[in-house]
Order: sequence, then C-alpha cells, then structure tokens
Amino acid sequence: MNGSFKGIWGTFAFMDETTAVIRALREEGKDYSVLAPFYHHELHDAMGHPESRIPFVTLIMGAMGIFFGYALTSWTSMQWVLPVSAKPIVSIPAYTIFAFELMVLLGGVFTALAIFLMGMFDLQRKKLPKSKTFKGYGRFSNDRFGVVVRCDESDADRVEKLMREHSAEEVVREY
Repeated sequence: MNGSFKGIWGTFAFMDETTAVIRALREEGKDYSVLAPFYHHELHDAMGHPESRIPFVTLIMGAMGIFFGYALTSWTSMQWVLPVSAKPIVSIPAYTIFAFELMVLLGGVFTALAIFLMGMFDLQRKKLPKSKTFKGYGRFSNDRFGVVVRCDESDADRVEKLMREHSAEEVVREY
C-alpha cells in the first residue's frame, strides 16, 4: 500500500486485550503495528518474536573494532619501531585496551545509526496514520496501547469488529 495510510487503529487500556487482538490479527495474516508506552515480553510473545537485524550490526561492527584496534596498533608499532630491551615489538596484551575501546566505539555508534536508519525504513514501509487525531493522541507513550492495522475497506468491518470484541476503547477508520 504505497502512499498514505489506509486502515484502522484502535486504543486499548489493558495489555491482555491488546495481546489478544495482536494474536488474532497475526493468525489472520494482517499487517499491523503495535504502539506501547513500554516494552513488555507479553507483547513480544503475542507478535511472534519478531527478529531484528540490529544485534548483527552490533556484532559485526564490534568485531571490526577489535580487528582494527589490533591492526592499527600493530601496524603503527611495525612502522615506528621502538625497541625496548628484549620485549616484543608487537605486544597483544598492551593493545587489548585500545581494541576494546574501538570495539565499544564502533559497536555503539553503528548500532545507534542502524536503529535510526532501520526505523526510518520501517516507517516508510509500514505507514502510520497521518491524521490530526492520531498525531494529537499522546497516550500511546503514556498509558494506552495502540494497534494499527493496514487493511482494505473490504476487511475494515471484520477488523473493527475484532477490536471491539476485545474491548477497544476507541476504533478509528482512515481511508
């Protein structure tokens, strides 16, 4: 569904109702998004444990930080040799601190960048409502749960009925 949002969004006061709706929508194969004031494992379970690629970005960039940390310090030591007694020119234990710090730096920076970019791509792929009602509704970050379902008008009645059966406080259609 390219362009603007077409679908239904509902507001729920309790997590049990929200998870029941999410499970029902997932069983029907609907395209949905969940808005919640906090993370909770019940929501994650109801959504079917969606996988994220963020940990892989962190792992790869952390490993690159370790590699480049050891490589840079070893290369520098080989280019500007400072022989001290009978000690080795390339000393792995001494370079571990730099490698660790570079691992944390690259892992952290690229994880934050990946969260931002993947979030932007996800917002482009899975549109959210742009109405004033939705934008002005700030309770999803305070005390209410939201379920946004992207669907055609032909499915709207069934989705709305499903939400109302699970005690939705408010159901809004946007077409």
